[in-house]
Amino acid sequence: MEGTSELFASITSDVSQEQWEKYKEQMKFGRFIVDNDSDDDSGSERSASPFGDEEAITNFEVVEEEEPMQGLSDEENSDEISWGCDAADKYAQGKISFFELNDIMGESAPKTRPRKKMRIQDDEPPNSQEMESDTAPDGKKKRRPRRKKNLLPKELEGLMGAANHAYAQGNTEEAIKMCMELIKLAPVANEPFQTLGVIYDEMGESRKAFQCYLVAAFLNPSDTEEWIRLAELSLEQSEIQQAISCYSRAIRNEPSNVSFLWERCNLYEQVGERKRALAGYEQILKHLNDPEEGEKCVDIAREIAKVHHDNTDDVNAVKVLETAFSKFPSLITSEDVNFLLELQLSQKFYKAAVKTFVQHCGVTLKMPLVDITSADSLNDFDDITFQSVVSCVVPEVLPIDLTVKFLVCLIHLKALKAMEPLLELLRQENVEEIGDLFLDVAEAFMETGEYESAKPLLTMLLLTASYNLPAVWMKLADCLRELKSIEEAIGAYKKVIEMAPTYQDARLELSKILIGMGKVQEAVNVLRQDYEAGGEATILGIEALYQRCKLLEANNRWEEYIQAGTLLQYSHSFCLETEEEFNAVVVNVTCKRRIEVLRELKQQSKRPSPEFIGKNVPVAEMWEVFKKVSTKLMEQKRYEELQNVSLAVLSSHTFMKHTEYARDLEFQALLSCFYNGSHHYTYQLIRDLVLKNLYKNKAWNLFSLIVTNSQENRHNRFCIRLMMKHQDHLALGYLNGHNAMISGTYKHALGEYMCILKEHPSDPFVVFCVGITFIHMACQKFATKRHLLTIQGFAFLGRYLKMKGDSQETFYNIGRALHQLGLKDAAIHYYKKALFAPLLITGPDQDSFDLRREIAYNLCLIYQSTGAMDLVYLYSRKYIVV
Repeated sequence: MEGTSELFASITSDVSQEQWEKYKEQMKFGRFIVDNDSDDDSGSERSASPFGDEEAITNFEVVEEEEPMQGLSDEENSDEISWGCDAADKYAQGKISFFELNDIMGESAPKTRPRKKMRIQDDEPPNSQEMESDTAPDGKKKRRPRRKKNLLPKELEGLMGAANHAYAQGNTEEAIKMCMELIKLAPVANEPFQTLGVIYDEMGESRKAFQCYLVAAFLNPSDTEEWIRLAELSLEQSEIQQAISCYSRAIRNEPSNVSFLWERCNLYEQVGERKRALAGYEQILKHLNDPEEGEKCVDIAREIAKVHHDNTDDVNAVKVLETAFSKFPSLITSEDVNFLLELQLSQKFYKAAVKTFVQHCGVTLKMPLVDITSADSLNDFDDITFQSVVSCVVPEVLPIDLTVKFLVCLIHLKALKAMEPLLELLRQENVEEIGDLFLDVAEAFMETGEYESAKPLLTMLLLTASYNLPAVWMKLADCLRELKSIEEAIGAYKKVIEMAPTYQDARLELSKILIGMGKVQEAVNVLRQDYEAGGEATILGIEALYQRCKLLEANNRWEEYIQAGTLLQYSHSFCLETEEEFNAVVVNVTCKRRIEVLRELKQQSKRPSPEFIGKNVPVAEMWEVFKKVSTKLMEQKRYEELQNVSLAVLSSHTFMKHTEYARDLEFQALLSCFYNGSHHYTYQLIRDLVLKNLYKNKAWNLFSLIVTNSQENRHNRFCIRLMMKHQDHLALGYLNGHNAMISGTYKHALGEYMCILKEHPSDPFVVFCVGITFIHMACQKFATKRHLLTIQGFAFLGRYLKMKGDSQETFYNIGRALHQLGLKDAAIHYYKKALFAPLLITGPDQDSFDLRREIAYNLCLIYQSTGAMDLVYLYSRKYIVV
């Protein structure tokens, strides 16, 4: 800013060098604010230096105060605010949104730290704003209010006054110019923006006015009323998110203002942010302590608890209700108590539930030394040992369902003496009408290991018509098993399976008992489900299937193992039934896409599919079952079944999300389709394989083998398109050359081979391919330079012989070339040399590479054409007859 050096000189003109050094020394121990005892604001009368005399230097009082920006010097503080002001200016110009401005200002929000303040002591009373005592009547320290800091420099106040005067006189243009100049000179001051907002508001430019008011509010964030006014203006413009942000700024200043919190929660509800609204309501609950606000507090607590319960967050629901109950116990209804107890029991907060009974239901607990009769005696409630509770008194008016809940709490807390009267009271009730309460008590006994007490209650339930159910029989069977009544437990489990064949837990538990008794065959039969036997039931238990597989494997019953293991794989994949479904798996590369297409096809077909229930088997164990099923199918050469299950598991997200499993599955699916003769599927799978392994020769060798066996023609275009992307690929060059050779376009084949020859001149195979191509061109009907082509061909074949050496392969290939050209004498010569040449490969596979049969056959053709039948019989009997 212009004039800074002159201003600094005028301020420091009365400070001596000694005083200046002393001031710098004090600055080493912290930054100080020096308040002069004079309140006179006139520039002429005001002391220019805070250190005008020696006496003033010595009288300082050090007090703790909050500093706006943590860890920043004054210059850094100014830079921070200037940077925020630049962001506000960008917002005013429309370069950034309100939310970006809010984020920037939020990041640069004031952070507090204690700092030391030096005040000059004198006998005069302090400023009225600083006269408040540091200690409140209740003995707590009270924060001393601070004087609002004026960010407009003293020397610019005159210009601000001139701008206001110009506006008052109606000279708005001049006022705007002055305010703009003030913003340039003091970007951290909010007064120019406030004045600009008023001017634009009067001019009818409400948008500009709002932007100026917003910038002013950001520069003076402690002005709560201004934030509320801006929130209301935002709502008038239907800017709800902007209004929420303004209310949040106001709440920062007044966190306990319920009206602000309430308005923001309503706005959150309007924009659908239920979680934030819920958090806001909980914050409101903390501040509603006035008895007049009790009904509102309880109503809010009910609604919040219901929302938490719907979101399966019962822990927070309990906390909210307990907060409201503790503040306004007289406003709680029986429905509220019942709801709270349901939540507490679902979370197993049994001590808290008993506390609720004592506080709100009139229940009394009698102990040897003390009786717990009311809320006043609940101070040490958490330290109570409930085993020492002698008895309890339950009001007669308490409903039976609440009495049973209290009984369940006592059972879980091991208060066995106190619960006996309540249990006897329950037995006198009609089981048919309140059987669910009997079941609750029986389950509580079983959870605490009191099976003897649970057994008679379950037996009473089974004697009724309404509760003679599989679930109750299952509870009784578990109870009998724990009581070591094995035969009775077996009968109960069988009853469950008879009444509900799809009840998997009964099958599993019964099979475990039978295995323990050595009845493995009977256990296997128990685990066999109706769907496996061809029944109409479509519900299958995953765990039962897996246990059945393990038993079948242990007894080497592989036929049944394959059936059960295959069915188990369909629990995490699709069962493929139609040609369209098989194509969907093969054509789509990603597992996600396969699942989407198969799901659509299954919905269209509307064929019933088995439904799998129960806990999933671990991936590693499921993989072991799949490998054993595949191995047995391969050993038995059941290739079609192997193909079906291999393609089905390609739609399994459980397997395909693991890279090592996915790679093995894709390769197995390829082999199964190859062995089954499904050439269409095989080609599609091998094409995907070579794309993933583009520079691996084994993949391309397998590709060539599959193409040769399947006689697929689609690979021609595939290889050409791929060659355009990878022009230096060796395998693709050979394949394109071979494809051109087979199709009779020898010039194209020669072009491919010559490109390879330039890159690999020492490769005998490419030399041989070039030579054979020239021979084929020479044999064409309309060849113009037949002799030249023949010479060139044999030149390359001679080079091939020299590079490869004398062997059965080289002599046979040259003989074939001569035979093709009709040079029979020379062909016979090379054929005979090939017959007696050493084999190229020796060992167990040498018969597969022995060419003597082919050589003898070609010799017989030559001799037959010349009429030498004796030689034909000689060679055929010696080399061709099997």
